[in-house]
Amino acid sequence: MKKWVITVIVVIVLVLIGFSLNKEEDSSVIKIGFVGALTGDVSSMGQGSKVAVELAVAEINDAGGINGKKLEVIYEDGKCNPSAASGAVQKLVNIDKVKAIIGGLCSSETSAFAKIIMDKKVPTISYCSSAPSLSQTGKYFFRTYPSDSFQGKYAAEYAYNTLGARKIAVLYHISDWGTGIKDVFAKRFTEIGGEIISTEGTAQEVRDYKTQLSKIKDLKPDYIYAPLYPEGALVAVQQAQDLGIKTKILGADAWDDSKFVETVNRNADIIYVSSTGEANQEFKDKMKTKLGREVTVCAPQAYDAVKVLVMGLKEVGTNPDRLQEAIRKVNFAGTVGPVAFDQNGDITSVAYRVKRIQGGRTDVIVK
Repeated sequence: MKKWVITVIVVIVLVLIGFSLNKEEDSSVIKIGFVGALTGDVSSMGQGSKVAVELAVAEINDAGGINGKKLEVIYEDGKCNPSAASGAVQKLVNIDKVKAIIGGLCSSETSAFAKIIMDKKVPTISYCSSAPSLSQTGKYFFRTYPSDSFQGKYAAEYAYNTLGARKIAVLYHISDWGTGIKDVFAKRFTEIGGEIISTEGTAQEVRDYKTQLSKIKDLKPDYIYAPLYPEGALVAVQQAQDLGIKTKILGADAWDDSKFVETVNRNADIIYVSSTGEANQEFKDKMKTKLGREVTVCAPQAYDAVKVLVMGLKEVGTNPDRLQEAIRKVNFAGTVGPVAFDQNGDITSVAYRVKRIQGGRTDVIVK
């Protein structure tokens, strides 16, 4: 190829790159990313959270956007899967050039892309990931959902002090979330005098728990503690009934999902810990209108994550270092309570409730 041809090609490429950069600089749009499980085991939670983000974005743009700029969200399916979530964030950061990320949902998603957002300096707010290990992610990471270091401790103390349980069998999903909350629960339960008589872990895609449940049945525990994702939990609850297991089950916050409540066997009598306060009525009404069903777990926190991010963007713009500093100083009256962050980016206000599912409905039994 002649030198002049090569020169022309290089000039054209440079012009196009310059045009692209100038276009981005002059853009009237601020792009952010969303990562969540839109398909798979916890898709009900993911879809509900996506709707909550859409609701927040519509309100922000209708009110004039971010200092005159429109907020645009690129939605990616993390599938509650480390590989899928990592690939989604690589795309958002390297191709879409987003300025911030709302996500992920599952702790395994967020753990998988944590290093990417730190290396690329992309402020990220998770609305549902609760693994205690995420507290050490770094200065660009925040979450509007509490760490399981709180929930596991609360569940253990409730089981021992209120339920009177002394011997507990644990059935959990081997994941950042399931393993993390199991470890905290077991540590605290034994500290206060209880005994973990069995620990059975399975992959989250498992749909047959009969072997594990049969072992548990023979041990006759006072309670079964089951931090399982909803799809697997539905199967486990039904199979426990099929095996004639009379031991009651204490579930975790992932069960606070409208699809789970509506689908679980109506003969079941289940209690579970919900690590969220009650969303305000205005938000619940707006979500029900848009979603067509009751608000799902983590949806309020997804809505709040967008609002918190926008507060930072309005104050300091998209510079990642200034933005993370602004987010860290936020004090926001959220949909389920105040939103403020500690030095690790963890939410400082934590509320728990215990709920009972019985006869196809949910009631709060402990606030």
